[in-house]
Amino acid sequence: MNRRQFTRTVASLTAIGAGLGNDCLADAEPVDAPFVDPALAQQTPASTDQRHLALAIAFEHCAAAAQTCVRHCRQSLAGGDARLADCLRAAQDCEAIATAVARLARNGSTWAAVVAKQSIAMLDACVEACRPLRDQHPACKACFEACGKAIAATRAA
Repeated sequence: MNRRQFTRTVASLTAIGAGLGNDCLADAEPVDAPFVDPALAQQTPASTDQRHLALAIAFEHCAAAAQTCVRHCRQSLAGGDARLADCLRAAQDCEAIATAVARLARNGSTWAAVVAKQSIAMLDACVEACRPLRDQHPACKACFEACGKAIAATRAA
């Protein structure tokens, strides 16, 4: 790493660190929000394999629901409701892995099913974090249900 790269990295990290205390993070959108592009959702994946299609759809719904749950949890935490901290962490992890699996499946990758099976523990952690909150928070209920369907689709693949 040269001096210029180091300086840019430090400046970026400093800017990120300075912004962590701001309330604006509660309203921040993830980089690729919204995940499910309506045009993409209508397309057939590169592979016509029905297993890939089923994984893609289930994990796209899971990623979208987790993303909504993350936004809701951030807003609730900013409002002082600390009960959603565990749900936020689990939903962030879930959104990341669900996005990856959905993209692999849409591309017809042979790794889609492998990564999906490895993600079950992470999806299950999200389901368990959302379980006690699902009656009070519609976003948590939607995430709970979508993650459960992604787990079922993975086991069926």
